[in-house]
Amino acid sequence: MTLRDRMVQQFKRPHGLLGRLAGWIMATRASNRQRNAWTVGLLGVGSGDRVLEVGFGPGLSLGLCAERAVGGHVVGLDHSTTMLTQARARNAAAMEDGRITLHKGDLDALAGLPGPFHKVLSVNVVQFFPDAAAAYRTLFGVLAPEGLIATTYQPRHRNPTREDALRMAEDVARHMAAAEFIEIRTEELPLEPVPAVCVLGRRPRPNDQR
Repeated sequence: MTLRDRMVQQFKRPHGLLGRLAGWIMATRASNRQRNAWTVGLLGVGSGDRVLEVGFGPGLSLGLCAERAVGGHVVGLDHSTTMLTQARARNAAAMEDGRITLHKGDLDALAGLPGPFHKVLSVNVVQFFPDAAAAYRTLFGVLAPEGLIATTYQPRHRNPTREDALRMAEDVARHMAAAEFIEIRTEELPLEPVPAVCVLGRRPRPNDQR
């Protein structure tokens, strides 16, 4: 396995020295910072919101959400101890005053988190879900009625194309629809070498028409 291949694997489950390097790349790469800020903006995180980020990495979106969710709370879930350490350091002040809480684990841990949430987001995490259909059913379950979900993805493999991004968006939209999200839409952010896409959906109220 080449060093590049080993490095790419670190973005799935960062650990050790290469994992710390992966976290630094995610925290400093301009396109990643743009993706995170764009996603938080699309969700419209606001005062009083309870927000969940799945796969928070080095913690960029956590801090952005905490700045907006005045009087609310931001919860992060990630399966990497390395990312937990970096996110804690990056958001130390918000954690100290109780605006952010971080948990280590995968989607199975959601049942033990203090939901429901008004907003749920993930940024370049969907490609690592072992069962995307099950993942969206689980995420539907932790959202409050009228709660919003945002899944952002930008292809980072060799020779990516816009079609790769749009194909993922179609898959995500299909899984969201199967999980009974409504008002599903896809937004696109021009980036290099290919755009990022964000698929958004809403959990309906009990009396909403599907």
